[in-house]
Amino acid sequence: MLTMVIVDESRKAFKTLETLFHDEFLVSSITPDEFPVKVEGRTCGPHLVLFVSKDGGQATASKVEEIRSKWPKSAVLLLLPTLHSEEQLGCSTIRAHKILFNPCTKKRVIDAVDNYLTLLNDDVGPTEDNVLLSTLVEFAGENQPELYIAYNRIMPMITTMCGKISCDWRHIQKIFTIYVLLLSNIDQKLVEAIMHGEGRNAKNINAMYVHIQKMVDLLQLNPVTQPLAPDLMYVLKRYDGDGVPKDDVKEQEIPVASRIIRILLDYHYLLQAGKSTGQALFILNQRKGWYDYTLLQAFIDTLGDAGKQCVREVYPLGLIPGMEVAEDVYGFIDGKRHKILARNEILTDNAVDYIQRHAEDILDITEPVKIIEELFCREGGAHV
Repeated sequence: MLTMVIVDESRKAFKTLETLFHDEFLVSSITPDEFPVKVEGRTCGPHLVLFVSKDGGQATASKVEEIRSKWPKSAVLLLLPTLHSEEQLGCSTIRAHKILFNPCTKKRVIDAVDNYLTLLNDDVGPTEDNVLLSTLVEFAGENQPELYIAYNRIMPMITTMCGKISCDWRHIQKIFTIYVLLLSNIDQKLVEAIMHGEGRNAKNINAMYVHIQKMVDLLQLNPVTQPLAPDLMYVLKRYDGDGVPKDDVKEQEIPVASRIIRILLDYHYLLQAGKSTGQALFILNQRKGWYDYTLLQAFIDTLGDAGKQCVREVYPLGLIPGMEVAEDVYGFIDGKRHKILARNEILTDNAVDYIQRHAEDILDITEPVKIIEELFCREGGAHV
């Protein structure tokens, strides 16, 4: 079982946190003065440390450094009190894997733990620039929650997807984080429209690319950040070469990080527009030439059964034998409500014939019937 140590300087949070995570972790509590300690079953420290700090000052930074030194394979999540913006920025270089500032909901703590589970047995901890970028996203998310929603959804997807295709998820997460921060400098109404699946016309995309190009120019000035520039430059580029920048780069010439981020962003936009997982994937599949087929298939595989099916609505006259019903269908017979079709029922010839003949005059079924259909991902489209 995974192990968690809670370091609670406030002496008020342990019971709440222990209740949240006792099903997933063997939870114990220590004081900041008890490092190092031997955690049951883990000579190298716990899988996860939740550090609840009282002040977030230099003392906290030193304690986090000591934890990281004693337990290099432990993920460290730091919960800080309510601080002014200047104080928050000063805390951004503390070398925790994740920093959360109060006010902080239980859900955000749970999401943070879930998102960082992949780091638990990793030999390579986060660098200061990774922590700084993550903290800046926290700032941007306070004013533009759409950005935080996107960040919180897509970051773990990057980790999972990269595990499928064996590429460096840290690098891609860094590119995506920079992209989110760029969006925080764009007009808020435009960001809201884009993040809800709207506003992706040529004018708005070109406006976004102006900001991307400025950042690319800055990244290219420094030998350390220069390798990030091409990946950021092509996040809006389609696999077939359409989009921005307007050049001849296409297909495998587009950096893999750009191709992955483009898929995940478009998937996120569709979910925000109200599409289900299956519906979103169906739409992605239908966009011929937009995405790298191999990467899209890898992404679909990470979603399990939810990525293999979609639900669509079919009016009674469009029903055919063999379709699977997504939810119970009710009609009215002699003024009384009756179940006509059951969820997961496979339509027979007789059922289709009866419904089509009597949908209006007897059954009073005037709304579309929701049907479950398998998605077969292939280059250039999807089967329905």
